[in-house]
Amino acid sequence: MDIARAAARRLEHFDRRVPDPAAVVADPEQGYAIQAEVARLRQQRGESVIGYKVGCTSAATQRLMGIDSPIFGRLFEGERWSSGVVLSRERFLPLAFEGELAVRLGADLPGKADGETVLACVESVFAVIELHHFPYREGGPSAAELIASNGVHAGFVVADGGAKLDPGPTSLSIEIDGRAAAAVSGPELTRAVAASLTWLARELPSRGERLRGGDTILCGTVAPLLPAPEAREVSVTTDRFGSVRCGFE
Repeated sequence: MDIARAAARRLEHFDRRVPDPAAVVADPEQGYAIQAEVARLRQQRGESVIGYKVGCTSAATQRLMGIDSPIFGRLFEGERWSSGVVLSRERFLPLAFEGELAVRLGADLPGKADGETVLACVESVFAVIELHHFPYREGGPSAAELIASNGVHAGFVVADGGAKLDPGPTSLSIEIDGRAAAAVSGPELTRAVAASLTWLARELPSRGERLRGGDTILCGTVAPLLPAPEAREVSVTTDRFGSVRCGFE
């Protein structure tokens, strides 16, 4: 495959907000090569990478995708919004949502990070609504396609407030148009944060990158992906990591 040509085509379709039915990605490594080249093209035109997102964190999702680890994508400054924002539907493919926890790093995270090191490097933890272009391709993506499409990431909305990371249990609930859509509670949420950061810190150096102080990391979720293309308002509430909401018109 000509990676440069595939990335340029993918970016063209991304900008037009239409799936590319002809796009075929052979394997995850090819997917990461395309993702990196798309990111380079976006940076070349003035966009800024501000961190990473981790996806496919559950064993069940990995089995479904035929992979044995999570995946990652890149976050861009122009796709980060503050709580309360109202967004136009025209900038998205049919939307789906995830409620999850994200972190801001206060220091560089070494590649061989253990749980204690992760805790020490996290400046704050906060709730986010992650937006997804869904489906990015008809029939849903393979792992390779998911990686190439940056995890079908469409941006994220950041909570007011946050807290230090600790391993204790916490709760998170998601509402769509005022109705309960999903809720999770217990230690799994904070465990997912530590596990995602540890995995990402070890994965990135093999690709010539590393986690640095100031980066924002979306750490994946144990809550379900929620397709809701006609949603007018989405909110995520946590017990101690802030609350966040966004609207669509």
